[in-house]
Amino acid sequence: MVSDAIEKNKGYYMKSLSLEDQFSRLDAWYKVDFLIDNKILTKDYVVENKQKFLDLLTTTDEMVKVHAWVLARRFADAGYISKEDINKRKTYLIPYVESGDLTAWWNAVDLINGNYIDNTYLFPYKDIFIDSLKSDNPGIVSDAWHMVPLLVNAGIIKENNYEENKKYLFNVLKSSNQYIRLNAWETIIDLGEKGILKRDDILPYKEKAKELVNGEDLIKLTSLFDTTQELFLERLKNLDLMN
Repeated sequence: MVSDAIEKNKGYYMKSLSLEDQFSRLDAWYKVDFLIDNKILTKDYVVENKQKFLDLLTTTDEMVKVHAWVLARRFADAGYISKEDINKRKTYLIPYVESGDLTAWWNAVDLINGNYIDNTYLFPYKDIFIDSLKSDNPGIVSDAWHMVPLLVNAGIIKENNYEENKKYLFNVLKSSNQYIRLNAWETIIDLGEKGILKRDDILPYKEKAKELVNGEDLIKLTSLFDTTQELFLERLKNLDLMN
């Protein structure tokens, strides 16, 4: 049940989608689903005011623009904006794709997999993504590899585009940064489950998996990725990383 405080401020929430301050406006748009679910706004009202959101996709404020694009697929799926709305503005995402911004790549691939833009949109830039798979930054390497199944599904890259770069992902397991190291483990296991990494790729790291299980990293990993030790150990066992 929506709180009395929110109900009393219904007029403010309705106007918040059109605020002049773009950070505040974007924050309001992030709350749209919640406000509709709680009957503060109607879907019709949101659609009628969608131009105020669409303006954020093309604003000169780089931070606002990047985070507005994160919402594009969700809003299109919900029917707040249309495929045509996205196609008219898709060029505004390209500078971030060209810069190798992985959030922009995720947004673009998400839109492709949702059939809102054609996969040829990213073809000219796929080498930029492939470079991120072997970046000098281990955090980028882990995050980029986690996105590989999305790009394969979208038809942007194929096995021969990433096969020879697998060693860079496994090198991340040596990182002194605990979060980056644990993120790499989650990525490796996910890719193993999806067939991107083969058993022969993973098995040489069985001893590393034992170190993970016997150390404090496992407790931290299960906390970071909202899972249980039992489930994680089962996933390792299914990949022959545990006896």
